[in-house]
Amino acid sequence: MPKLHLKRTPQEEADHKKRKRAKRARSGPEAEASSSRPPARKWDSSDSENEVYGPPPPEAGPSSEPSHSTHSDSRYKPDYEAIRAELEDARFRERMAEAFQDDDRLDSLETRMNEYAHVPDRWKTGRARADYDHAVAADDIFKLDPRYMDEEEYVEWMRAGMYRKTHAQEYAEEQQKKTARAARRAHEKALKAETARLSKIVDEERRRKKLEKEIRRLDYAREEYHSKWKELLAAPGESESVKPLLTFSDIPWPIASAHRQKKDASAVSPISLDDLTTEAIAAFLVPSTPPGPVINVDDRKHRKDKLRETFLRFHPDKFEGRLLKRVRQSDQEHVREAIGVVVRALNTLMGEDKG
Repeated sequence: MPKLHLKRTPQEEADHKKRKRAKRARSGPEAEASSSRPPARKWDSSDSENEVYGPPPPEAGPSSEPSHSTHSDSRYKPDYEAIRAELEDARFRERMAEAFQDDDRLDSLETRMNEYAHVPDRWKTGRARADYDHAVAADDIFKLDPRYMDEEEYVEWMRAGMYRKTHAQEYAEEQQKKTARAARRAHEKALKAETARLSKIVDEERRRKKLEKEIRRLDYAREEYHSKWKELLAAPGESESVKPLLTFSDIPWPIASAHRQKKDASAVSPISLDDLTTEAIAAFLVPSTPPGPVINVDDRKHRKDKLRETFLRFHPDKFEGRLLKRVRQSDQEHVREAIGVVVRALNTLMGEDKG
């Protein structure tokens, strides 16, 4: 085992230098020659990695004495207290480093363990505490069988039971309040249901009246449509020059908006080419049949006849030959365009019937 070299204390260093001076004085010229050698390395207390304790190794040379002479010198007295303090400081630093490592390990362990921490319901706060109070107030805990409870549930069951016995009057008052609240909520629920039922009846009545009004309006429009065509196609009983010229609005177009009642006609603008759509013509001439896989043969025949009759009335050649000359000159081009739109819509509807 190598010898342990301890670092000198200041007092020991002063004694060592004093001994060296005395030795050089006794040695004479040899000591002066040895003094010309470079001094030994000074030991740095901050050099913690290569820290060496005790006196430095003996100097080499012919005039140097054996190493055992230094230790055998009766004047050499090591400072054991300083040595012990340095050793204790080194041990303390090692323990501190180990403690830091343990802290890091315990912190991570505590974090993982906290994920599985269990807190009783009565100690919780916020939503969990509110749910627990509601369960106790609603006596849900008394619906459980004590034989199948865990430790915490059994403790809460006993706690709630003891509270009920020691606060019987308060419990009875709370039950009365709870019964009153339940009755009030049931009454409010019944009122809400009745209000919804009456509102539904009113909405259905409103829709029924609106539908009846729409049916009456369509019936009136269809009657006006057929009546105007009868007047236009009636046999001439008087001179053509006596009859007034027709305008675009005087033509009985096959849509409901062209045949409004007098009280509604003043508030609505006249029709235009944009109003002569296929949907509007179909809704006016042939209302949609009830949904279903089977269509009545009579309904199909009536639809086909109605479309054919309207097509013959608005055929460009027949219309121009019979009625276009009776239309005002400024409206004739507009009427031709409208007839073309109506004929194309009728062709589309008849093509759907064939398909």
